[in-house]
Amino acid sequence: MQAGFTTDFETTEFAGLTTRIMNTDDSPFTVLDMTIKPGFGAPAHISTGEDKLFMVIEGKLKYLVGTETRIAEAGARIQVPKGVVHGFTNVGAGEARHILVSTPRRHEEFFRDLNSLPEPREQHMDMLAEISARNAQEIVGPLP
Repeated sequence: MQAGFTTDFETTEFAGLTTRIMNTDDSPFTVLDMTIKPGFGAPAHISTGEDKLFMVIEGKLKYLVGTETRIAEAGARIQVPKGVVHGFTNVGAGEARHILVSTPRRHEEFFRDLNSLPEPREQHMDMLAEISARNAQEIVGPLP
């Protein structure tokens, strides 16, 4: 990992999520700043090779972790070990935002792949299973 300062961030968009990739250079972890529109989120899925930490910055999000579902607001921290089912939905009236840190670094590639789907992306959802598999993600259910 290189020392330094930057304000240059890559941004991806897919299915109500705007995701800024915060560490675009080599590092041992991924950091994503995610803005989630109301009613959108990530379906129940398993990350087979990554440990994750979500930190809610603003809004109201419903998280599924394992068999537990909870509402989380600003200041909450949600930890998800690799192999555990998880997902989230913005259940508030406005946009929600959380920071996702995952290790080892690679989760940003999933968002890059989603962002590269041809427009209109909704017509290419059949490619989601392949993208998920390529990025060690397994979708196992709907939004929590």
